[in-house]
Parts: sequence; C-alpha cells; structure tokens
Amino acid sequence: MKAANSPTPEWHQQTRSGQVIRSLMLLVVLCVLLSVLVLPASADSERAWLTEEQERDLAALVVGPIKNDDNCASCHALETEAWENTRHFATFKDRHRSPEAKEILANMGQRSMKRALECRQCHYTSELKGNKLRASFGVSCESCHGAASDWLVLHSKKGGDLSSDDLKWGTGKDQSAAMRTKRLQSAEAKGMINSEMIYDIARNCFGCHTVPNEAIVNEGGHKAGSDFDLVAWSQGENLHNFSSSAGAPDSPTNRPSTLEQRRRLYITGLMVDLETSLRNISRVQEQGGTYHIAMVERSNQARAKLDAVLDMVVISELSAALVMLPSSVDESTSISADLPGKLGQATQAFLAAHDGSSLVAVDGLMPSEYKGTAYQN
Repeated sequence: MKAANSPTPEWHQQTRSGQVIRSLMLLVVLCVLLSVLVLPASADSERAWLTEEQERDLAALVVGPIKNDDNCASCHALETEAWENTRHFATFKDRHRSPEAKEILANMGQRSMKRALECRQCHYTSELKGNKLRASFGVSCESCHGAASDWLVLHSKKGGDLSSDDLKWGTGKDQSAAMRTKRLQSAEAKGMINSEMIYDIARNCFGCHTVPNEAIVNEGGHKAGSDFDLVAWSQGENLHNFSSSAGAPDSPTNRPSTLEQRRRLYITGLMVDLETSLRNISRVQEQGGTYHIAMVERSNQARAKLDAVLDMVVISELSAALVMLPSSVDESTSISADLPGKLGQATQAFLAAHDGSSLVAVDGLMPSEYKGTAYQN
C-alpha cells in the first residue's frame, strides 16, 4: 500500500470535512456519460454521443489513473486502491468477455468492445497511443472529473497559483475558504469537475446508466439502462472519501457522506434521472421502439419518486419545474428540446438553496442498502 501522506501531491486535494460527495470521485459507478472524456455541463447543454474525432481530441488530454508518469495514484493512493476494488475497474478486464457483450457486438456488426465507439465511451477510459485511440482503463477518475492534463497541476497548488507550493495530500480541508475557492475555481476553469459539483457528476452517471444510444438497445439488444440510484451507488464500493476525513493526512478513513449530503444526493439523482430520460425521449428516432418504451417507463418512475418527495417536503424550486410536465408521459408525448435543460436549471437552484438540513422528511425514502461494500484501508 502506498503511503496516504505522499510528500508532494499533484492531484486533487479534497477539502473540508463538511464537503459534499467525495464518494463520487470515481463513480459512476457507474457512473458517466463519456467514460473518460467528460466536459463540465451547464444546465441547458445537451450531451450528444461523441464522434470519434471529438473523442480523440479529448483522449489527448487524459492523464490516466495509473501507469503514466503523472497520474491520480501518485497522490491519491487510497482512492486508487478503492477504485481497484470496483466494477468500474474490473470492467476493463472482463466486460468484453461476457456472453451478453459478445451477442450485442454481433448484433451491431462489431467485433471488439474496446474498439467500438458505441461501447468505448461509457465502459472505458481511452487514451491516444501513437496517434491511435486506445481503451486503456475501465471507468476511472477522469470519467467523472474530466480529462485532467489542463488542470492537473492547478488543482493541487495553493490558491490555484502555479508559482505556489503544492498542497500536501489530506490538508486541503485546512485551507482558508477564500484560498480553497480560488484554487478550485482555477482548476474548474480548465475543465475539472469538482466533487462538490453534484449536478455535473450526476449527469455523467445517468448519461451512461440510461444508455445514451438508441441503436444499441433497439438493434443490439443492450439493456436500456440500469437500476441506478445516486445514493446507493455512491455510498457502496465507489465510496472514496479519504482525504477529507477527520484523520487525514496521517490516519485517513473512508468517510461516508453525511445524512444531509445523502438527502441532496437522493433528490438530485431523481431530478437528473428524469432530465436525462426525457432528453433521451426527445431524441428518439424509432417511435414506440424498445428504447422509447423503456425511457417512457423510466421517466414515469423518476417522476413518481419526485412526487413522493414533494408530498413529504416543500421544495419550491422543483415544484415550479415539474408543473411544466404532465403527471405521466407515454409514447405519444412530445418532449420539447429545451425542457430537460429547464429541469437541470431547477436542480441546480435546489442545490444552491438547500444544504440538506431541512430535508429530514425524505429520510424514509432513501435507499438503506448500497451497491457493494465500501473499501476500508
């Protein structure tokens, strides 16, 4: 095991014990629209499937979690060990060997998951190797936080100043609020998706867990999404809150998200699930096809859960957005292209207005069992 208190860290210093969602750094769980190459999302932006040229441009910015000279593991040793015990990591070794994968590839006229654009963007982290696009890892750090070469150094420098000293791993939480904000904003301006950017990370998760490709469902036979819940999947095997724990840097533990944080995660997950499913419906080409039917069902399930939340607690930001929707949708429902973005804006307004302390009423709605077991160092 590498020492958790590496002397000269160059990776993201997760800060303040009250910080939100250190558990989401690797998720995505599943989590991720473009397995490695994610760009920060604004409320009204839409993430279409990348062309190979776009994927290549972003792959050129990938640092990689391990193996390369500058990587995540050089500072985030414990986080990397946690990742190596997840399905996100294992998918690189075994997903392509499964009978299901082989059947889908055959249906799509493809031979290799790691070479097929339809598979690569969600299941793998790709790099440019000798000017060739290569799947190099499973779902990894940059899948959630963005390709890192432009912000790698900035995110670990005091105040985000390249002329300043590096922060020691696990001490970022001790920074002044002003210095911490300046550092993170500098890195975010270069493309880093900070762990507190819950909405953006949730969009990455649901972008893949709802399957953003109609053809691989209708033609390939791929499942139209997974039973993904932001709380259940972030607090289990994907949890990796070490550097923000009370004992860091010398005696770090894998700190679960607080109850207040989990409330915000739960509601954000429902809203982003609904937003993403409706966006998928708005892009459907085969009306009444398998994919279309699945997205309609998923949208209605997310809406029903949100209605249950709003029956328990007043959240004006969400109520105002949901009135734009019918109480349920079907295959004949037309979804305007701008509606999902408006839901995204409402979700971000909710996050800005609520720290979770007033959302006690939703505790009984949140999952009590998590996906896998959190790694313990």
